[in-house]
Amino acid sequence: MGKLIKLNIVAPGREVLTEEVVSLATTEGDGKIEILANYAPTIIATIPTTTTYTTIDGNKKKLFTSSGIVYIKENIINFCCDSFNFPEEIDRDRAEQSLKRAQERLNNKENNNIDIERAKRAEARAKARLELK
Repeated sequence: MGKLIKLNIVAPGREVLTEEVVSLATTEGDGKIEILANYAPTIIATIPTTTTYTTIDGNKKKLFTSSGIVYIKENIINFCCDSFNFPEEIDRDRAEQSLKRAQERLNNKENNNIDIERAKRAEARAKARLELK
């Protein structure tokens, strides 16, 4: 049994990121999870976070991943998410503006037209992007 696992990260409008890796660490609703070679077949729902993977040469690469599904089978990780960005792709000002808008919506209790869950998801995405940047 090998020590590597194939990683595919897929998001709309992006090229598929494909790489042989030693491990992948991301976050699900119950906390952090690390996936190594020969992991049991599993399906995991992820939340917006900084995801880290370790390459064959030992380098750790970090990227923002939004909500998604990780499907692990036969030593292949298929990570399907709404979006992913490497640190250099993140616009700090845009993320800060998104965070501010989401927090304003969440703090505006009088407006019944606010979709609270949507605002919470926007806040989580903005915080995760800023944490990585």
